[in-house]
Amino acid sequence: MVPPPSNGAPRLVLIDASSFIFRAYHAIPPLTTRQGIPTNATLGFTRQVLKALRELEPTHVALAFDKESRAERQKIDPNYKANRKATPEDLAQQFPYIRRVVEGLALPILEVAGWEADDVIGTLAQRAVAEGFDVLVVTGDKDFVQIVSEHVHLYDPQNERYTDPSEVKTRLGIEPAQMRDYLALIGDAIDNVPKVPGIGPKSAVELLTQFGGVDALLSRLSEVKKPKMRAALEAHRDSLLLARDLVTFRTDLKLDVSISQLVRQPLREELLRPLFTELEFSALLKELPAREPTQLKTETEQITTKEALEALAAAIRQAGQVTLFPAYEGLPLSATLVGLGVALPDGTTRYVPLRHEGLGVEQVKPADFKRALAGVLEDEGVKKGGHDLKALWLLLAREGIHLRGGEEDVELLSYLLDASRRDHTLEFLARERMQVDLPALPSTGGRKPRPLKEFSPGEVAVAYAVRADVARRLVPGLQEELEPLGLNRLARELEVPLVPILARMEERGVKVDVAALRKISDKVGAECDAKVKEIHQLAGTEFNVGSNPQLAEVLYKKLELPVLKRGKTGPSTDQEVLEKLAEKHALPRAIIEYRSLSKLKSTYLDTLPELVTKDGRLHTTFHQAATATGRLSSSDPNLQNIPIRTELGMEIRRAFIADEGHQLVSADYSQIELRLLAHIAEDEVLLDAFARDEDIHSRTAAEIFGVPQAEVTRDQRRVAKMVNFGIAYGLSPYGLSTRLNIPEEEARDIIERYFTRYAGIKRYLDETVRVARERGHVETLFGRRRPMGDLSAKNRQVVQAAERAAINMPIQGTAADLMKKAMLEVDAELARKKLRTRMLLQVHDELLFEAPDDEVEAVKELSRRCMGAVMTLKVPLKVEVGAGNTWADAH
Repeated sequence: MVPPPSNGAPRLVLIDASSFIFRAYHAIPPLTTRQGIPTNATLGFTRQVLKALRELEPTHVALAFDKESRAERQKIDPNYKANRKATPEDLAQQFPYIRRVVEGLALPILEVAGWEADDVIGTLAQRAVAEGFDVLVVTGDKDFVQIVSEHVHLYDPQNERYTDPSEVKTRLGIEPAQMRDYLALIGDAIDNVPKVPGIGPKSAVELLTQFGGVDALLSRLSEVKKPKMRAALEAHRDSLLLARDLVTFRTDLKLDVSISQLVRQPLREELLRPLFTELEFSALLKELPAREPTQLKTETEQITTKEALEALAAAIRQAGQVTLFPAYEGLPLSATLVGLGVALPDGTTRYVPLRHEGLGVEQVKPADFKRALAGVLEDEGVKKGGHDLKALWLLLAREGIHLRGGEEDVELLSYLLDASRRDHTLEFLARERMQVDLPALPSTGGRKPRPLKEFSPGEVAVAYAVRADVARRLVPGLQEELEPLGLNRLARELEVPLVPILARMEERGVKVDVAALRKISDKVGAECDAKVKEIHQLAGTEFNVGSNPQLAEVLYKKLELPVLKRGKTGPSTDQEVLEKLAEKHALPRAIIEYRSLSKLKSTYLDTLPELVTKDGRLHTTFHQAATATGRLSSSDPNLQNIPIRTELGMEIRRAFIADEGHQLVSADYSQIELRLLAHIAEDEVLLDAFARDEDIHSRTAAEIFGVPQAEVTRDQRRVAKMVNFGIAYGLSPYGLSTRLNIPEEEARDIIERYFTRYAGIKRYLDETVRVARERGHVETLFGRRRPMGDLSAKNRQVVQAAERAAINMPIQGTAADLMKKAMLEVDAELARKKLRTRMLLQVHDELLFEAPDDEVEAVKELSRRCMGAVMTLKVPLKVEVGAGNTWADAH
């Protein structure tokens, strides 16, 4: 906690910008925009400055930067900071953006050529105190202790540490004025500041306590008790004085600024908004102060009578299209429609209140709403638009209205334009593409949330109507950008038609045997307890198995296992490290097994029963706009990560059951990504193996180990399987060695032999990265794109990750597109044949159906035929189909 200035004095806050920049660069992993602009230092710097401004609320403020900062001190000692590496290129690229951030924050920049930010701050702090100010220096650099005084204090926002003279004495054992002498005695290897040999922090404090300072110490050397220390001080007298000169802040620089010019100014939104948009700082955009919306409607017509409803229905039908934005809270599947924002092509908007509460509220009855609007909303010929049409579909379904004619989903259009970006919210798109802020939605959060229905229609009408209108206005621009890329077709033919299918899947849900799950949970709980006892026995002591610091203590201090990797908080205990350590001791393997069991228990066995609704079914939520590859994801719960091939995974799937008189039918693409790799890479060996319907992993093992297929061992097949599945993800020798627990040289040899036999795949990998770098994107066979701006990044780690993504996207993305097309084909065929079978889940490369007993065989044949014919490849598409009373039995 930072106390207020003493005696009500004005406070000048001086921010050590250079310290903030380098701290942010090293603390935040590499980040880049879609265009490949590095942003980690800019983002971290901006967050730190905003945090400081928010917490400290300064009346006067400035930032100090280094500028050719070594020049003057290198006149004193040419070795000063001479061993510092050149500024990383990806950091240097960010300096102009950081300057633009500071300009947008309306903060004065102080710098003096040849000097460091430290000297600038020291000078200005002394001048401000002389003018009656209290000064707070915001920095994480301990060297600033030397300027701490009654009226100059320090604050480190990252560690929330406040430093005044008493804190210096408590923490370091010296007075602030002794800090420069302390630094001179102990030196600084990083900056090439010489030290006195044999003197460390403790002995430096003892000397300063005895003598007060370096000058007194050198004049009374005979009083130094330790002979070696006395000799060292005598021998290094000159370098000690040199060191003190180097570490001492200058307080007499010529600064062409007055304190009065440092009054805090309002930030400049007109500069920050486009900058944060360019840098894709969506979270920071939301933190900017709300402003009145520009060029947005400030009023809308409220529909409160049957006559007005009927007039609205007629207007929609006459226009032939409408954009809708629903007012609700919670998950769409279980939420209630409180009202509906409506925008027509002529620019007029309406708000239809349905379920607002309170005295005198004028609104329409749900029955009248359905009677008046069902016809036009269910009319395929009337185009519907919005943002997240699936939510709208589910909400209207609860009103007894089945939305048809959905064509323009702004969220999906934005997603198709750039799937690698996470934020496709209407708020972000309005800021990015229209430079406007949407009217605030009613706040239903906080400690005592106020339900949406308790707000009057007048309080929310404009907010929801404007959102409908903004969604309408965003469509043409998005479509204009998508059209030359061929992505409008993907929206029309794949993504938007999938919306009602996913909505029906969520609505139907899948039946779950809760008692069976609880029984498995009890069993796994007992296994976890037994595993903990085993872990304690192997460790030779009891400790909290879920605590990484305690685990690190056992692994590295008690068992003295080698430290293979370090994180921010100490030696790492992640999966990769434990796999390696398991070669040396049994404890890491036991920890891995415990974590696997514990995660399954907490994620599924304990959680799923709580999510089962009154109908005995689990209703997951599918997301179309969440992954960079186009694959669907799911949440509440996430069913994508239930293990497929482990016994426990199969036990969990055994708890997913069919309704009475029904069976679950599973249709699963076999090795779809490997088949697509064979097709795209046109590798002759892989094509031949699939054409012969061989065991692909045995064939690969035979090729890379040079043995007949009949003589391939289980271990050889395991290695080949790992290579086959990893190669499409840019598997490296290090990655293979880690997964197989083999030396990296052996892994490199295996991969080289693989590429010798599968030369077409090697060509594909190299060519894909080359073309991606040239074009700036990669594509699936269906034309879905993923921008690859990171390929031009300066950080090698970022580039390597981008290369892996470029290699994988055409394969995994095509698999995702193929699965979506299969869902459309199968759904259409089920409807054409008027079958009662329902599609329930899409997980990985599998579709799960619930079929009446008398339709099971027809559905098995239908799904195999439709899924197998979705696309013609150079290899056969193989679909494995099964049926049973449980999900496990259907495999």
